[in-house]
Amino acid sequence: MKKIIYSVAIVCLLAATISCKSTKAGKKGSGKKGEAPAETEVTAESEASAEAVAEAGEEKQPEESEEAKRAATKEKGLAEVDTKDFTGWIKASKKNVSEKYGKIQIKIKAGIGSYTLNALNETEKPVPVLSKANEYVTNAFYLKTSKKVYNLVTDSIVRSAARKTTDGAMIMYEIPSVAQLAVNFSCFSSVKDKETDMIKVTATIKNIGERNDEFSFKSMLDTVLGEAAPYHFYTYENVPIKNESLYRTLQNQKWFVSKNVNAEMQLFFTGADCTTPDLVALANYTTLDKNTWEPDMLSYRVFDTVLSYNNSAICVIWKPIKLAPGETGKIVFYMALSGTGAPATGEKYIYSKEFEEAPVETKLELKTPEREVEVITPYDDASSANPSNGPVSVKEISDSQNYIPAEPEKTEVIPTVDFYIKNMTKDHLTQEYIQSLLDRIAALEEDSPTINSKEILQLNAELDAILTYLRQ
Repeated sequence: MKKIIYSVAIVCLLAATISCKSTKAGKKGSGKKGEAPAETEVTAESEASAEAVAEAGEEKQPEESEEAKRAATKEKGLAEVDTKDFTGWIKASKKNVSEKYGKIQIKIKAGIGSYTLNALNETEKPVPVLSKANEYVTNAFYLKTSKKVYNLVTDSIVRSAARKTTDGAMIMYEIPSVAQLAVNFSCFSSVKDKETDMIKVTATIKNIGERNDEFSFKSMLDTVLGEAAPYHFYTYENVPIKNESLYRTLQNQKWFVSKNVNAEMQLFFTGADCTTPDLVALANYTTLDKNTWEPDMLSYRVFDTVLSYNNSAICVIWKPIKLAPGETGKIVFYMALSGTGAPATGEKYIYSKEFEEAPVETKLELKTPEREVEVITPYDDASSANPSNGPVSVKEISDSQNYIPAEPEKTEVIPTVDFYIKNMTKDHLTQEYIQSLLDRIAALEEDSPTINSKEILQLNAELDAILTYLRQ
C-alpha cells in the first residue's frame, strides 16, 4: 500500500514539474516568436517592395547614349571637384546654361562642356548660327600639350562645368594634373545705342602641372548658315569662298562671314586685341574632324566629301604658349551676329578707328567781281578788226550768268608692273595672297552691272608683277 502511495506521489510530482517547464517554455517562446515573425514580415515586405521598385525603374529607364554616358562620367568626376575654383574664378555649376543678351542667345551643356549660339530675329525667335545637333559636341575646343591632344568636350578624363556671368556665360574645363581652362563668352554692342550683337571669346589656360610645358589651343565651329545659301563663306570684301581654303596668314582677310537670307555671323581673328591664329581652315566638317592636329586638306576642293555633303565648318589653331607651373595664357577672338537679314556690324567695333567720322571741310565760295578788260587785236590794221577803231571794252563773264567752265579731263593712272616689283615682299608670294587676287578679279568680273574696270586692271597688274618676280 505504501508503495502504491509513493508511486502516485512520484507521478504527481513528475507531472507538476513537466507542466511547469512547459509553461515557462511557452512564455519564453511566445515572447521571442511573437517578435520574430513581425520582423520577418516587415523585411519580406520591404524586400518585395524594393524589388518591385527596382524592376519598375529598370523597365522605365531608357538606354543611355554614348554622349550621355560621357556626360555622366564627367559629372561624376566633377562632383569631387565642385568645391574647387577653375583658374581662380568663382565656383562653377553642373546646370545647363541658356541665356539671352540683346540679339544673342547662348546655350551650354555644362556636363559635356559644349555650346551653341543663336541670333534672335525681330520676333525674338532664335536662328541657329552654329550646329545644335548631337548635344552641340561638334562645336568643341581642343588643347594640345607636349604629350597629348585633348578634346575638351568628348574626352571622359576632362571635367567640365558652366556658369552665367553678368554679360554672358563661361565654360570651365579641368584636365587633372595638366591644365585648367576657362572660356568666357562676353556679350556687348558693336555700335553705341544698339542692342547687344557681339561676343568676345576669351580662353584662359593655366598650367597646373609640375613642369614647364607648351599648350596649343584649337576651336572647331560647326557653321550652319552657309548650308542654306549659294556659298558657305565670304571674305570681308563679300567675295564668295567657293572651295575649301586654308590660310596661314590673315594679312588680306580682316574677317570671314557665314550668312544666308535670315542671319549673318562675322568671325574676327585679327584686329583690336585678337590673338592672331597660326592657321584658319574653311572646309567640310569631316575634313576637319580628324585625329591629326592640323587638317589634312586637298587644295581648293568643294565643301563636300564622300562621307558628308554640304556640311561646312571652321577650324582655328593658335600658336603654342609656353607656360610655367601656375602660369596662365590668354587667347581672344570675336563674333558678331545678326538675325534680321541685315549685315552684322562687328567691323565698326574691331576697326573703329577706320569708321571715325572725318572732320567736314568748309568750302568758301568766292565771287569774282565784274571788271573791265582791254582786248588787243593781233591785226596791224585796227580798223579791220574793230569798226570803232579803238580798244573794245567788255565785261568778263561772271558767276551770275550760270557759266560753268569745263573741267580738265582726268587721266586714269594705272600702276605699272615695276611699281609692284619694287614693293614686293614675301607675303605677296604666298598661295593665299595669289588666290585672294584671283577670287577678287573673278568677283568683280561677275558683278557686271557695277564692274570696276580700274580695280580689275590694278589687280591684273599686280598679278603680272608677282609672276614676273617669280620668273626672275
